[in-house]
Amino acid sequence: MLSHFNLKKKFRKHIKEIVKTKKSAHSVAIGFAIGTFISLLPTPGFNILLGVLLVLIYEKVNKFSLFGSMAFWNPFVLAPIYFLSYKIGDLLFSITPVIKYDLSIINQFFNFSRTFLAGNLILALTLSVVGYFLVKKIVEVLQERHIIKNTDNK
Repeated sequence: MLSHFNLKKKFRKHIKEIVKTKKSAHSVAIGFAIGTFISLLPTPGFNILLGVLLVLIYEKVNKFSLFGSMAFWNPFVLAPIYFLSYKIGDLLFSITPVIKYDLSIINQFFNFSRTFLAGNLILALTLSVVGYFLVKKIVEVLQERHIIKNTDNK
């Protein structure tokens, strides 16, 4: 079992790998944004397969940041995100008339699905874009510090 210390050590190791990488800040940030978008969509289990396929198709996407963002958006973090997704969708659809089917379970499923998925898409896009710019800036700063540190040591 991994202790808190080991997790912190592994996290720092991955951050150092990202800083030292030859990949651009854009590549790292786009990997994080794509991983965020995939993780926030309600596709449990399928998101990992999507991530692997995207990494195989687009070689320029940083694998560490894509899968790192997928690890960040774990089920514990996603629970409040899904609640917020429904609330956002509810803001969009609360004024539209409810479509009625003969079976009440279908009515409930349709209304919940529409509301949840619309809100989830808006939230996933928003957090992906914000995550892109945030991670890009962080990587640029860390890479700049790494360059300055290495030139000072020479």
